[in-house]
Amino acid sequence: MTYHTAIDKLARTYTEVDAQRTEADEWYERQVAAAARAVDEAAGAVEAAQRALDTATELVTRIDAEAEEVWRTTVRRLGPPAARYAAAPPPGHPHTDEEYDPDQLIAMASELLDKTWRPGRMPQAAFPTLVVLSALGAAVAFALREAALWAGRSYGGDLAVGLPVLALVVTLVAPFVGLWPARVVADRRHVSLDATTITVVLTTGLATTVALYLLT
Repeated sequence: MTYHTAIDKLARTYTEVDAQRTEADEWYERQVAAAARAVDEAAGAVEAAQRALDTATELVTRIDAEAEEVWRTTVRRLGPPAARYAAAPPPGHPHTDEEYDPDQLIAMASELLDKTWRPGRMPQAAFPTLVVLSALGAAVAFALREAALWAGRSYGGDLAVGLPVLALVVTLVAPFVGLWPARVVADRRHVSLDATTITVVLTTGLATTVALYLLT
């Protein structure tokens, strides 16, 4: 091999090596760029997933709170039949072909509750019971009044000053004592404590208190 031949071969070898090096550098740059794009896409997917998770968490929290409020309203309106359950029923599982809209379901439940619960008036058949309860409540309150006055007269001192005041307060409260059992009766019958019922209870309590006061 002559000197010129060797130089030509060496030059071609350097050229091939440079071409391979350039190709390797370009391939490396392409791989780095592809890896960077993959990292960016993965980061974007993670951020999107986190946003979706936050949105879903907020939705679940809000729907749970609204469902709990509907359940509390149900317990208040239906009383013992609903109160015997420890908590609101678990969420249902819609069929696969149904579009699940929790807001619509909450609205439907509230609307159904409003339509099905209409508090009625206290039946007249319950008035004798309310009269008896109101009279007994007023009588018990009046008995407490008499006991306070007796204790004030018997023990004297500060009690002679304080207990008559307490007796006066009990006397003023006596006609209203029957409202509590009336409220219980109304809740058990799922009716409202209307003006007529309140009038009957207060009139009975007042009449009982006045009658006992006149008899003492």
